Amino acid sequence: MGLLRTILFIAAFYYGFKLLARYVFPWLLKRWVNKKMGQFQNQANSQFQDQQKAQDFAKEHEGEVKIKSRGNQTKPNIDDKGDFVDYEDVDE
Repeated sequence: MGLLRTILFIAAFYYGFKLLARYVFPWLLKRWVNKKMGQFQNQANSQFQDQQKAQDFAKEHEGEVKIKSRGNQTKPNIDDKGDFVDYEDVDE
């Protein structure tokens, strides 16, 4: 009785796996691929829209020049950094 039960269990597992491999796995794979393609298309569309916005902005502001100042920064005093020593090479 135990041997027959084991053989039936193995056969059920084998045919169940065949059923999953034939119908369920391809369906899951197709769903996953379609989801990834949709994400890719959304990303491509958003990049395209960003590029269009950048081009529109460039057309609107063509020829404008903007200068950003650094504020009231003064140049550091070079004399405080040390003394310059001039030397010559001496050949003996």
